[in-house]
Amino acid sequence: MARKLNPQKRTKYLDTALKLFVIHGVQSTSTAAIAKEAGTAAGTLFLYFPTKQDLINELVMEIVKAQSDAIHAALTATLSAQNSFWAIWETSICWFMTNLEAYQYIQQIRDSGMIPDEIIQQSNAYFDFYYTTIQKGLSESAIKAYPVDLIGEMLYRSIIAIMNLVKTTSDVAQQEEYIHAGFEIFWNGIKTR
Repeated sequence: MARKLNPQKRTKYLDTALKLFVIHGVQSTSTAAIAKEAGTAAGTLFLYFPTKQDLINELVMEIVKAQSDAIHAALTATLSAQNSFWAIWETSICWFMTNLEAYQYIQQIRDSGMIPDEIIQQSNAYFDFYYTTIQKGLSESAIKAYPVDLIGEMLYRSIIAIMNLVKTTSDVAQQEEYIHAGFEIFWNGIKTR
């Protein structure tokens, strides 16, 4: 009979891995250290995540899904393209600020080669709103007809640039200024009028 796995223990492993990956780096954090910090034996961790790569992958998917859910909740079909881009922009930055360890982890592994192609493809499916919003902008003739992938990448990289500024200041007014000015720079670069 298969052993029933405890969802709280699974969450504990993911939370512990996230914390240790951010502190020590993914490559420098062993599964033994994660299990010890979580208060279990390494063998128990392997019941939930047979390999460290499985743990890395699942953590990516958990973070991507949580961020995607927050952004989808901020978007409605009635928003204009500009307001949809703003919802993605503001919600992404607010979610990252609230989940700073998740942000640091994703930045650490995003372009590292540690994430297999199939996980990248699965995670990209959660970010369909980028392409839906870009298509909305194009159909409304609100944005220039740049390549869709270019606009999506510029949007993501611009959010990261602003996030890097926002997380270094505790002045809320300064944070808001960065967020709004950054969006204005991005939007002015793609809008048609």
